[in-house]
Amino acid sequence: MKVKFSTLYSPILNVKEEKKESKSGFGEILQRFIEDVNSDLKNAKKAEEALIDGNVSNLEETMYKIEKADLSLRLLVEIRNKAIESYQEIMRMQV
Repeated sequence: MKVKFSTLYSPILNVKEEKKESKSGFGEILQRFIEDVNSDLKNAKKAEEALIDGNVSNLEETMYKIEKADLSLRLLVEIRNKAIESYQEIMRMQV
């Protein structure tokens, strides 16, 4: 029984190719994070509306969604603040 090299090592080769494709810059990572935060905020809004309407079967899950959105937004604001501070620090440097 002969096994081809490509079929024997194809899973390993695919993993290495996926790792190469997953490289992304800071801007792309930040963009994905912003999209995730936006999604969390939308889910929290839906959960709040369901809570107001009384259509909640699991209160813990509803509170989890709301708190997750709150923490995500706070983290995003802190990242923005640090980026602004860094930019201002760079602008103060004399060349």
